[in-house]
Amino acid sequence: MLGWFSKRKEEVVRMGSRSHGLVVQDAATELNLALIAMGKGDQVSAMKCIERLMMLEREADRIEDRLCADVSGGELSVQEREDLIHFIRKMDQIANWCKEAAIHVQLLKETNALVPEYIWLEIGKMSDELIPAVKHLVKVIEGMDSASTETVRNIEAVYDQEKIIDGLYFSCIKHVHLSPMDPRAVMLVRELIFTIEMAADTCKNCADTLSIMMVARRV
Repeated sequence: MLGWFSKRKEEVVRMGSRSHGLVVQDAATELNLALIAMGKGDQVSAMKCIERLMMLEREADRIEDRLCADVSGGELSVQEREDLIHFIRKMDQIANWCKEAAIHVQLLKETNALVPEYIWLEIGKMSDELIPAVKHLVKVIEGMDSASTETVRNIEAVYDQEKIIDGLYFSCIKHVHLSPMDPRAVMLVRELIFTIEMAADTCKNCADTLSIMMVARRV
């Protein structure tokens, strides 16, 4: 009976982690749509995307709190509990970085900063590559029990996406400094690019934690 309750609790945590991941994925998607809209000069649509992103970030926080409480009260080992809570909090940080990016988009709008279309397009490419990184993390959560080759491939895919975003980051920063933007715009755009880079790095950290958890279960 104790084993059944333990298994049941683990299933609740897994499903909650998946739901959390899907909300974070939606936040990354809204950020990407906002950046695309800004590139097209459609600030109204961009702000609507940001409003939805802010709601999703708050929902991610709510799920994070509930999940951490579930993990703390479960029958997991101390190490598994620590690893899971670390993963949940890191996953939530991806949504937090998306929110930070959205704030900088708002500031660029409110300060009437002139950002060339090609810069918006490059930033949009960075955020576009963030979405599959989060999707692969969700797939890893779904396949944690099996530790299959497909699950390992999804972890490796997160690492690949992080490398792609790294390359885009350096290219985008270079073009920002070579652009005719004024210093205020350069500063805000640099911060915006940095937040997307940090979101990608956090995806990699999540994949690292999941990989460690999978190895520990096989020992």
